[in-house]
Amino acid sequence: MKSLMRYLIIVISCLIIALDINFIIIPNNLVMFGFNGISILVYYLNQTNPAINILLLNILSMLIGYLVLNKKVVKYYLLPGLLIPLMVLITQPLTNIISFELPEMLLVVIVGGVLAGYGYSMIYKEGYSAGSIFLLEEVLGKLTHFHSKIYTWIIDIGIVLLSMVLLNPTVALYSLVIIIISKYMITKARFGINDSKMFYIITTKEKEVKNFIMHDLKYELTVLDAKGGFTKKDNKILFTVISSNDYYKLKEGIKVIDANAFIAITDTYDVVSRSV
Repeated sequence: MKSLMRYLIIVISCLIIALDINFIIIPNNLVMFGFNGISILVYYLNQTNPAINILLLNILSMLIGYLVLNKKVVKYYLLPGLLIPLMVLITQPLTNIISFELPEMLLVVIVGGVLAGYGYSMIYKEGYSAGSIFLLEEVLGKLTHFHSKIYTWIIDIGIVLLSMVLLNPTVALYSLVIIIISKYMITKARFGINDSKMFYIITTKEKEVKNFIMHDLKYELTVLDAKGGFTKKDNKILFTVISSNDYYKLKEGIKVIDANAFIAITDTYDVVSRSV
């Protein structure tokens, strides 16, 4: 039931993004961030279906990700990467039936940015990854050994500059506001206020959990000796600090291995060394 609800939320989130594209962004000649923005620009230039453009770019980025990274990383992008263009395609005919107009352009920009940000944020909160442009960010980080959010911002600035040249400066500035709003919301969902999370884990399946953290997620950990205050029983506490981006992967992964595991999670504001 929990998994079904999770998939339902992802489908609804992809639908929100698609409705934003078809009813807010395209009718007002605006653009978005990432591959969606590039796809919409291509549509403005040659009338190629934006859903097809998004699908092709998502597939290309996932193939590159599969070759450079590993399939465990790519699989979190797979479902949203296929669902978003599908939802865009399905909802396109609705624009001929339903007319949706907002009185002020500023309101259009705010609604467009919030809908996109909310849709993507909900996907990340369910433990999946959306926006294949972020997968490209991971690929570039792996190839250059320099992980940074600046890669996607360079692409987004390029989209805004192209909008300024191919469309007009006003459209470009409005689109920039949409990009800032949506990416702010997405960043909060992906990374939270804090960059890292600290996990304290007590489990009867210590070997399996250690293997999952060290070999599947590629994080270091420390084993601490502890004694129960009430039971006086000797325990081992697995202690690790991970990126907020992997918060759901670790939390859900531990529950799959040991449904009765004790997990305490705290925010970490700064990590000087990733080795513990």
